[in-house]
Amino acid sequence: MTFNQRFKNVSVLGAAGKMGSGILYLNTIYLSQLKLAPENKNETFVINAIDQSQERLNGLLNYTKSLLLKWAEKNIVWLRKAYDDRDDLIENGEIIDAYVYEAMTLIRPSTIVDAAYESSLIFEAVLENIELKTELFTKITANNKNNPWFLTNTSSIPIKELDTKANLNGNIIGCHFYNPPAIQKLIELIEIDNGNKELSKLVYDFGKELGKVMVPSNDIAGFIGNGFFMRDLLFALQKVKDLKPEFTFAESVVIVDTITRDFMLRPMGIFQLIDYVGVEVCSFILNVMNGYLPEELHSKLLNKMVDKAIMGGQNSDGSQKAGFFTYKRSKIESVYDHDKGAYVTIDEVLPKVNAYLGDLPENQSWKALSRNKKKESILEGYFKKLNSSKSAGCQLASEYMQKMNEIGTELVNTKVTDSAENVNTVMITGFHHLYGPINNYS
Repeated sequence: MTFNQRFKNVSVLGAAGKMGSGILYLNTIYLSQLKLAPENKNETFVINAIDQSQERLNGLLNYTKSLLLKWAEKNIVWLRKAYDDRDDLIENGEIIDAYVYEAMTLIRPSTIVDAAYESSLIFEAVLENIELKTELFTKITANNKNNPWFLTNTSSIPIKELDTKANLNGNIIGCHFYNPPAIQKLIELIEIDNGNKELSKLVYDFGKELGKVMVPSNDIAGFIGNGFFMRDLLFALQKVKDLKPEFTFAESVVIVDTITRDFMLRPMGIFQLIDYVGVEVCSFILNVMNGYLPEELHSKLLNKMVDKAIMGGQNSDGSQKAGFFTYKRSKIESVYDHDKGAYVTIDEVLPKVNAYLGDLPENQSWKALSRNKKKESILEGYFKKLNSSKSAGCQLASEYMQKMNEIGTELVNTKVTDSAENVNTVMITGFHHLYGPINNYS
């Protein structure tokens, strides 16, 4: 079976979720282009969008259609060539409408897993639960005669564990898309020993066609991205503890968040990032990793927040749910004070925080530097000033930078990845940092 034949019938499990919806869209783009190739115009391609909720599947179709429309508008030159044999399509709008209609006909929504029984490729993006994943994989392989290959979007569970529990005989690969998959360029690829090499080649070719940056990670729980992020998170929580009793819990959170955003020139502070990913999600990932690694990786604080239903993550309209912070129009409005068990306004906290931190080394911002072609030389000068400053904010940021370098280096030393370049690429491409953690700035 050729790679194109593998793509003739694809299933996406968890298709209406945050990650699954993006993965479904990417498959629709890929398959629609295959379908438009002259040699494939008489071929049938199918994408089974499988999710438990029919309501969410209805929303998924609207979401996918809107993204396809934007893609078609940006790629009208390519589409005009692809449809040059259609004399009935003259105007750009007609071509765009024809493409979107034909692309949408590839998608077959379903609320039952049976829809995957004819698929040769299975993209899995269900909950980060090993029992659920292995149950689905086992059920599909038992009822599927096409020797399906599995691409799991797990961000923490070792792939070999899934392979063994579901008895997949190496026909599985970790294909960790970053959120949101439709926009994010990064895919972490996790191959297993004695895994299917043809599957690996298919995934690399698939990612290349979609313009993704493919970074290999070894099969160690958490891989590169969460391997770094979870340890970054735990260090931030430790710094919050260290800042007491001089500061309240809320003040300490804002201090560390400000350090990691403004002083270290990141797009989000560490606690904003935890809220975005989800307090509950971070707690769960830590607990998963903790079960596979020799070091202790867990947070009683996050667990307690989850117990109090402080979950983080996003609402259905894309707005941010309450976590360490509450938000109004994407701006921080209040901060959770664990000591009080309640939120306090950010305005109550900032005066003392700002007085303690002091001024930035110079007036730089992540947003401005992300578009600046001279950012490397600017960053070198900026961090030279930061490291030489005696202000509390600069000293704390310098200490934090050194710890990030240590975490990144440890990922290489413990064979999570084979190079410092891979660590830096994941953090720059997947987390949108201006620089990798393994650097000469600290």
